Amino acid sequence: MRIKEKPEGGNNAKSEDARGDFYIRKIGSTKDEWLVVECKGVKSNAEKRSGLTKTSSCLTLLNKHAIERAKHVESIYNSGKRNYETAKGNWELQNTGKFPKFRWNKENPGAGVPDLKGLWKSKDEISKWLKTFKEEDFDENAFWDLTAPVRLLQTHMPSTRIDTETNIKSTGPLVSEFNILCVDLFLKTGKHELVFVNSSDLNHQAKSPNHLQQNYTIDILTAKDNFKRHKLLKPWYDDLDLCIQETKPKYRKLDKSQLDGR
Repeated sequence: MRIKEKPEGGNNAKSEDARGDFYIRKIGSTKDEWLVVECKGVKSNAEKRSGLTKTSSCLTLLNKHAIERAKHVESIYNSGKRNYETAKGNWELQNTGKFPKFRWNKENPGAGVPDLKGLWKSKDEISKWLKTFKEEDFDENAFWDLTAPVRLLQTHMPSTRIDTETNIKSTGPLVSEFNILCVDLFLKTGKHELVFVNSSDLNHQAKSPNHLQQNYTIDILTAKDNFKRHKLLKPWYDDLDLCIQETKPKYRKLDKSQLDGR
């Protein structure tokens, strides 16, 4: 069942736990047990925003994901934990109660660290590969036209929310707004390929554990292996049923006031 984009009364009239696009439940089920699914495309200008119009930035990115991934993963996790501990300390000095727990995935921390190991043997080899392309292969139009040698598959969720538990205002949806995030990769792959994730399993913002991040990196595609998609790292899934079966999202009651009856 489709959820209204803008119910009567505007966004303030939207239910706090139905800020998605659809209510879904198992075919044949008559129970009042529903999952809220939010549907998104990938970020159109992810490469430009990540500075990949410069080959030096491409080299740094690919080296961190293909050659020094283990070191990069550890660095991101430790940095996130430090930022969390600082935010937790500051919050607890000014508030009663407990700050929400830190729940990052140690193997795939932060916004996500796709695994490109095996594509190149060294940073020097990546550098030589990048030099086989022309300067215009890295300009903004090349990324728009999918002719650049690198493509970032990233989410884009720029909404600003206030967490009622901590009263922290931040840009990014709340973890509780929906159960499942569905992302269509079409803009970067040319095919309507869907990937899914339980919102509770995504790494939250380091400084606000009840907020999701804006931009999660799902994968990095390269001309090196003909833009083949790589094995999805947890918590991402290619299969919705498997995502639900393994991650066990918490079902919700149907709020009929949120339904789009068109």
